[in-house]
Amino acid sequence: MASVPRFDAGGVLTSAVILLFTACGCDESLPPRLADPNAISVNVRLFSGRVTVQNGVAGGNASLVEASVTNIYTEVLQDTQAVNVRCRLWLADFPDSAGITTIGITSLTDPRFLQGNVLTLLPHSTALFDKYGDFTTLNGTPFWNMLTLKDTSDMQGPYKLSDPVQVAMSDTVRIFKAVPDYILSPRYYTIQFEIR
Repeated sequence: MASVPRFDAGGVLTSAVILLFTACGCDESLPPRLADPNAISVNVRLFSGRVTVQNGVAGGNASLVEASVTNIYTEVLQDTQAVNVRCRLWLADFPDSAGITTIGITSLTDPRFLQGNVLTLLPHSTALFDKYGDFTTLNGTPFWNMLTLKDTSDMQGPYKLSDPVQVAMSDTVRIFKAVPDYILSPRYYTIQFEIR
């Protein structure tokens, strides 16, 4: 007696289901992840060097405070921004005479990170925020008025110059509305004030 081939309906059904899922696969990407404090690296720095003061206003690269926020995840992070970087600056020799520099969303160097009030960080991208530091105490005294200044001159004319001094900075950083503040402990930078 010849054997009759058997029809395996279960195997055909399984193959059909797999084929259906493969054919109808979704090309849509996952929605961006809401901001997660573990997904963000925050750094704030003051550029060391010479701060040039003209007409009572500090300028030059050494007076620049830069906050950077990096998405260290492999997913897009997106949430309502609440950028508020509060930098407390003081001369190391005068710890009770601090000033405050505040950096907000208007200091964002690349506007492509912001759509409306939503900040978007692509995987491994870094958003930078730059602002000139305010080297003035809370009672309005410029830091250079607390230092000994030497008279000197160059091709541009006479000016006053401080010895190199240590300026300390600590920070409280808020980036996203739903993420708690980051607290950065004091770091020290060498600054020299040139008063023109």
